[in-house]
Amino acid sequence: MKQLSFLLLILLLSCSQADNKAGKKEIPQQNIALLVDNSITMLAKDFKPNRISILKNALQKIINHKKENQAFSIIVYAGNSYLLCALTKDKNQLLSAADKIDTGILKLRPGTNFSNPLLNGILSLSSGFSNKSMLLFTDGKENVSSYPLDIPLQELIRNNIKVNTVIVTPKDFKIEPTQIDYEGNFIFEKTKVEPFDYSQPKKISSITGGVLNTLHTKEELLKFDFNKLISESQNQKKVNRKTLSQPENEKLSAVYHEIELVNDSLAIRFNQPKPSH
Repeated sequence: MKQLSFLLLILLLSCSQADNKAGKKEIPQQNIALLVDNSITMLAKDFKPNRISILKNALQKIINHKKENQAFSIIVYAGNSYLLCALTKDKNQLLSAADKIDTGILKLRPGTNFSNPLLNGILSLSSGFSNKSMLLFTDGKENVSSYPLDIPLQELIRNNIKVNTVIVTPKDFKIEPTQIDYEGNFIFEKTKVEPFDYSQPKKISSITGGVLNTLHTKEELLKFDFNKLISESQNQKKVNRKTLSQPENEKLSAVYHEIELVNDSLAIRFNQPKPSH
């Protein structure tokens, strides 16, 4: 009798565990590439101490408050781009990389190029199965060209990757570096802000189904609600798919190969220890 009771108890426990497992729904992983502007204008002092430092703080906040199912990669870009951190859910690894997001300002090519980091972001998300998106931070329009913008846009649509964009720009006056003195120090100049050219960032986000936000102050950037933006983007719809041409597979493979080669070559420069003073 005791043995029968014991067997019944084991059977009941087994059924209970099976019911619990069946009741738990696995939350799909969110794979997100963070694209961070490293152009020289990110040294502007209108966001004290400068734009890149405040953006670094905002990224650290995003990482510290990330959900368990969120995996990030980090790409820094200017005239070209570099994969600073491969796709991972490891918070410590991401924070270590975020601490270095300003190191590309003098290591990357001058200017701002959107096609390059978008393609690098697609590569970084290739290990993720689904639920992919990007968050593009920039303070200006593209002024350096590499690959036609339609190439990454078509790839983003084909891979169902949304690009959410955050514009970082002051409202009234900007304090940007304009020259370098004989000692190698930047000279800053305060000038009136011109109307921002939204054409390219708006095209990138609208075609891929993302949202576009503009942050005008240091306080707005530090209070930026990342997960709210992700929720908003889920309700966006893609448009203008038919206006984009599909690149040839051979050409596309060559482009991705070039991006990977640049990542490998820049790794040497980015991994050099900081000089001691």
